Amino acid sequence: MGGDVDPEAVAENLSALANPLRIRILLALAETRQPSWDHRGMRYSDLRSAVDVEDGGRFNYHINKLRDQFVRGAEGRYWLTTAGSRIVDEIYARTFSGGHEGVSGPVEWYCPADEERLEATLEDGILSVSCPNHGVLFDMMLSFTAPRGRDLDDLFAWANRRALWYLESVSWDVCPHCAGHFGEVTIATRSPGPATRLETLRWDVSTMVMVGMRCQQCGVSFRIPAFHYALTRSPTIAFLHDHGIDYRTLELEYGSTPWDCESKELDDGVLVRFAIDDEQLEIELDNTLDTRSYRRTSLTEEQ
Repeated sequence: MGGDVDPEAVAENLSALANPLRIRILLALAETRQPSWDHRGMRYSDLRSAVDVEDGGRFNYHINKLRDQFVRGAEGRYWLTTAGSRIVDEIYARTFSGGHEGVSGPVEWYCPADEERLEATLEDGILSVSCPNHGVLFDMMLSFTAPRGRDLDDLFAWANRRALWYLESVSWDVCPHCAGHFGEVTIATRSPGPATRLETLRWDVSTMVMVGMRCQQCGVSFRIPAFHYALTRSPTIAFLHDHGIDYRTLELEYGSTPWDCESKELDDGVLVRFAIDDEQLEIELDNTLDTRSYRRTSLTEEQ
């Protein structure tokens, strides 16, 4: 559990945060990065004044508890480390200071399989969107402050964009959770069970090629349809663009698609076909999911 993480070292470092004054120090230093992400830091006297501590000994004691791990200092100035910045981000996101009340209601999206209106629920920071007949079609963890000033439609639209970013991150061999590398890719054909989100796609999903990856650092696994992965490849993006589809607007986790698609497992990779109007794109990925070849053909000419 936890890979090569040292729980004792982590606990010791996190214990340095267990004091309100130290949190105020981090928040004060965070203000120096707000204009244009400037990390110039603060002078000792300015920082001490910002947190309103007259006793120099007390101030030094607490800032020394933060040094190295969360705060760095040199030539009379202090600034946040990467760890300090991450802690401040989570503080602003209210990760450590409570949750929010759950909310649910319909959204302006409909299940592409049966045209039933979708229902969204936000509870404990998790946005779930479901169809009455197909169950949960989409879910994603959000920050506790995400609902402020946004309705469920806004949250769902933003979460869809975030799903696209997750896919792009994975396709660049960067874990979206910890920035670790992925290990060996697995490619396998499977038959989706009844009443799954894949059944909402308009093409035949009786057999579908799935690709799987596991982060070598945090252990998080991703299993996604091969055609999702192929969407991140340049030939596919260009193909969609030529047919008036902006790749950045795709709804990856759910939704009807303006194309037909099929995937086929190969001995050393996977072949994905997209068809839009009268044109087809065939893109072949090798067993590391790099693009090996692609070609566009006219379906009209083939017929």
